[in-house]
Amino acid sequence: MADNNESLLQYEMSGDITIGTIHNVSMLDGSTVTEFGIEVVGYVEEHKGTHMLLNFKQVKYLSSAALTELIRINDALKQGNGSLKVCNVSSDIYKVFKITNFDKLFDIHQEDLDSCIKRFQRAVELSREEDEWENKSKKR
Repeated sequence: MADNNESLLQYEMSGDITIGTIHNVSMLDGSTVTEFGIEVVGYVEEHKGTHMLLNFKQVKYLSSAALTELIRINDALKQGNGSLKVCNVSSDIYKVFKITNFDKLFDIHQEDLDSCIKRFQRAVELSREEDEWENKSKKR
């Protein structure tokens, strides 16, 4: 479990993307998963419209309870008009996402952080352009 004075994640901005790097734990299990969910959902609720990229580089183990928390995080992001992507996922954790079909629910990448940031930033830009196009068409 993380030290009570330290969060499980470090947040930083890269353009329109908020990167949440899990840094104080290598396992998202019964002792850390609730804290993880509360922390991320709290951040998302305070920052509506967040496009969150969760960096799993240090995560070596993921319990089924962590999958439930990811659903809660994703729902909170969608309610605030945000989005979620997960990157730097190890091969073992990626297998868990595939077996549970969570790879169809979430955008999950084994790529490094920089590649994911570029891809996610472009997706956000395209979405914004599409929204602007639709708004202009509605005004006509």
